Formats: sequence, C-alpha cells, structure tokens
Amino acid sequence: MQETGQSADDAFDMFSDRDNAGGIGELRLADGELFELPGVTGRLERIDFGNGICLHRAELNVREDSRFDVQNALPPGWLAGSVNILGDLDFDCPDGGKHTMSPEIGLMMRVDRPGTRYFLPGGQMIRHAGVTIGLDALRAKFGDDLPAPLDPYLSDDQSVIEVRALGLNNKIRSIVSAMFSAQATGVGRKFKLEGLSTLFLAEMIDAYCLLHHDGEKTPEPSVLEKTVIEDTIAKITCDLAAAVSVAQLADAGGMTESRLNSLFKLETGKSCADFIRSKRMERARELLASRDFTVKQVAAAVGFNHVSNFSRSYRDWYGESPAQALKRNNA
Repeated sequence: MQETGQSADDAFDMFSDRDNAGGIGELRLADGELFELPGVTGRLERIDFGNGICLHRAELNVREDSRFDVQNALPPGWLAGSVNILGDLDFDCPDGGKHTMSPEIGLMMRVDRPGTRYFLPGGQMIRHAGVTIGLDALRAKFGDDLPAPLDPYLSDDQSVIEVRALGLNNKIRSIVSAMFSAQATGVGRKFKLEGLSTLFLAEMIDAYCLLHHDGEKTPEPSVLEKTVIEDTIAKITCDLAAAVSVAQLADAGGMTESRLNSLFKLETGKSCADFIRSKRMERARELLASRDFTVKQVAAAVGFNHVSNFSRSYRDWYGESPAQALKRNNA
C-alpha cells in the first residue's frame, strides 16, 4: 500500500485504482494518507478536531465489488455515529457480527478490536460520514447525566464490540449533506465541519436514546388501524406526484396526526412526513439514474411544483443537486 504525506486539512485524499493481492485492500484510518482499494476510486478525509471528536468523510465511486480490511487508528473507548446518505455497504466485525449501512439505516457503534472487513457492492456511488468521540470527551460533555441507553458503549473494557442500527431522520440527513456542500469550504472550513460534526453526533445520540428509552410505549395498533396504515402507505407509494399532507392522510384515516405518526414509526421506523420524503427521493434518484428525464420532469413526478424546492430537498437528502446527479450519471 502506497502512502503520501498530504495534510488531512486538504479536502479529501484520492484513492488509486490498482488491485491488491487477493482482491482485499487494507484501509488505515490515519490523517493525510493515500489509500489503495481494489475496484474503487474516490476521496477520503479524516479530521481530528483536537477535542476528542473526529470526522471521517468518504465519497467513493465503486466500479466493481470491493472488499477491504480496516485497522482502526483510535484507541479503545469511543462512541461513533456512522451514516451513508448515498450508497450501501456491509461489514463484518471481529466477533462475527454482520451489519449493513444504507441511506435509510445508520449505525451507533463502538468496535475496539481490530479486524473489521468491509464489502462495497459495485456500480454505485457512496457518500459516507462518521463522527467519533472518545469516552472521556463524551463524559465531559454530559457530566453526570449520561443517558442510560448509552451504557453498552461506556464500558472500560478495551475489547467492546457494540453496533446498533438507527433509522435516519431528515434532520440527520441534512446535517451530513451539509458536510459535503460547497458551504463547508473557505478559511473557516474546519470550524464549520467541527460544528456540523458535533451537531450530527448530538442528533444521532438523541435519536438513539429516543428509540431505546424505557418510557411509555406506543399502544399496539388495532386491526382497523393496521388496515389504515397499510392503505395509507399504498396510497403514498402508488402516486408520489400527488400533493398530500400528514393532516389530510390522518383525517382520511379517521385518526389524529400524532397517532398516525406513532403508527408510521411502528411500521416503517419513520414519521409519516419522513416516509413520504424518503420515497420521493428514492424515486427521484431512480429516475435521474435512468437518464430518460430532465430535472424538471423528475421534480413533477415526485410531487414538486417548483424545481428549486426539489433541488434543495434532493441536495439535503443526497449531498448533491439533481443536476449534479444527472451529469454524473451521464458521464
């Protein structure tokens, strides 16, 4: 593996194309190094903000199936939020556990032991961000009020492996998208990325603790409510161009917006509004990838009357404008 001495403050480093022996690459997450991975070109950056928090950003063009091992540069004892806003990947932990990351599912994780192997399916673009915080820094921020759901990550044992899935909400996606935008540049770039990284980790912890808290649980749906939710999901997915609101859907189903959202979260892991948006963005990406439609046509097909609103929503979701996605697909 060839390495360079480039600074991690340079926006992303470049991967080479050369295949390694056996088709398995090795990725060492350390500042300012150039990496070789089989079948992958792209950019990687790791920034240590000096306060216990590190940001990892990656933008990878996976031309063919790629596998590589990660030797973690972090000492044992940390918590991380890890998200793909574009593309899918799988990885195997040293304890044999298998995990998946997608634009719908992020991870809260701590993997102290070395030996994690990643698999990147070919024919896709991956846009990934992960933020880690050392346990000392985490305790300093929370004081004596560390949330109980984080206990599995807080052991002083130095061989912890804890990985749990977390559905992504719109707020988390928007923060990660901003990490890849042109606004995260300039002389204040590192300050901006530090702020976004802290906010991202805070939102991931909030969402995780909300999911795993021991408070009052949503009452199970009745048979009628299950039918209403199934019909509502079908209505949304069958006509993504239709102008619908959560209030309208709740009224049509004979329930309050709060109850509709609670039932949607039980069924899909998302609020009703988040579900609608996720389906629209997924469909928009499919249409842009087909290269048969203009941005204006795609916007109309997924329920946007104004291209500017569609472009802003798409950028918040995937970290690039629909025009950029169309240009990349046509390249």
